[in-house]
Amino acid sequence: MDFASAQKKLTDYIKHKHLINSGDKVIITCSAGADSTALLVLLSSLRHSLNISILAVHVNHQLRGRESQNDEDAIRQLCLSLNVPLIIRKISIPSQGNLESLARSLRFEVFYSVLHSYKFDKILLAHHKNDQAETVLFNMFRGSGLGGMAGIKPIYEKVVHPMLCFTHAEIESILIAKNITWCEDASNNDNNFSRNRLRNDLIPKIAKEYNPAIVERLARQAEIVNQADKLLKERSKLQFKRISIDVLPHKVILDLAALLKLSSVEQYYIFRQAFRTVCGLENDFLTSHSEAIEDILASQGCKELILSHGVKVRKLYDELIFYLKDDEATLSTVELEIDADRARAVYGDYRFSFKYLKVLPKDIEPQNGEYQILVDADKVNYPFKIRCRHLGDRFIPFGMTNFKRLKEFFIDEKVPKFDRDFVPILDDGEKIFWIVGHRIDNRVRYDENSSHYLQIIAESTAEKPKRAANRKKP
Repeated sequence: MDFASAQKKLTDYIKHKHLINSGDKVIITCSAGADSTALLVLLSSLRHSLNISILAVHVNHQLRGRESQNDEDAIRQLCLSLNVPLIIRKISIPSQGNLESLARSLRFEVFYSVLHSYKFDKILLAHHKNDQAETVLFNMFRGSGLGGMAGIKPIYEKVVHPMLCFTHAEIESILIAKNITWCEDASNNDNNFSRNRLRNDLIPKIAKEYNPAIVERLARQAEIVNQADKLLKERSKLQFKRISIDVLPHKVILDLAALLKLSSVEQYYIFRQAFRTVCGLENDFLTSHSEAIEDILASQGCKELILSHGVKVRKLYDELIFYLKDDEATLSTVELEIDADRARAVYGDYRFSFKYLKVLPKDIEPQNGEYQILVDADKVNYPFKIRCRHLGDRFIPFGMTNFKRLKEFFIDEKVPKFDRDFVPILDDGEKIFWIVGHRIDNRVRYDENSSHYLQIIAESTAEKPKRAANRKKP
């Protein structure tokens, strides 16, 4: 392909896909390989016609000794000849873990750091049709659903792939036509990496024995699936909003009854959006994850499972909850002591207020209120503690005369076993006198002989406090 044809093809693709706007400031990621070299050369020649500012960024992984330094030197020389500003960053990759994944993650940390520091608009990567074909096959094998089968998106948030209209062979022919050299990464021939096996073994075998146009076919297939994926995503946004009971930065609660009315495909997109809302990622939500969630939906009782990136999914009666596992820090070893003169406190997810009264209020709440109680203050020992349940806990529920084990009480009240460790319990050393959100102990109820009253209100910390408070956390 001659250079003029390549310029036109790239310009048409950018305009057709609305990848870059006039006035944009873009980062070109340069590895010194053929693909990124071609992207740099082409865009440097088009920067005036496209009315864009460009900045090259090279990340030296320092993994291949002299070869890594040669790549850096080559990019520096090329940018100098093209009059393109260049930023070089050296990174060190930990010896443990997935090398490819760690390297990619650290590279993108550099790219986004430069993007924000210099107030640029987009990050341009040089992936092409052959990369697209590999990605489609790779995602198909790992079971990543329609989103994965859509392959590399031409544009996704700040990341742009303007070279998806070229094959790798076309890219090399462009550079040869301009007499521009590039560096070869020897690690691309190492078939210990699954991507390399796809590139070097499987795709050539398919091209030889089944379809010589496999790269073009897979790239076209990705475009079609990408369009379907976009439509389903947009529809799922409306459905997600409709069936969401609560959406927080690291927690999503869905209406189970409404969710079960949707088709499996619709449920998949709802699950994927919930997954992304909770952990900030989307591509790592697989069809196997969706199937595992469907299994717990079809089962009886309360169930839970753990997905990738520490995301937990919990089925609780009429709700399906996505949340981060790290946010479930237990309070089982934490106790908060409350003195008689304490007015307010925070424990777990609750904000407590304590008020002592000499006269019963006119708008009195039932004594066994769930989140607001009024008890006989003289029947409570001070200081008392707010804690979580202990093995063997028991109390006398309001209206009863005999002890009941807390475990049995929770079962009767249908408190999910996952939530029982997070229910605050008020204990005065002699007795448990309130299971917050459920019941007081019959021994602290007020009667006609009562003359001092203790009013306790528990409010969710997620809600705005009704009063200014000096609160102490456990």
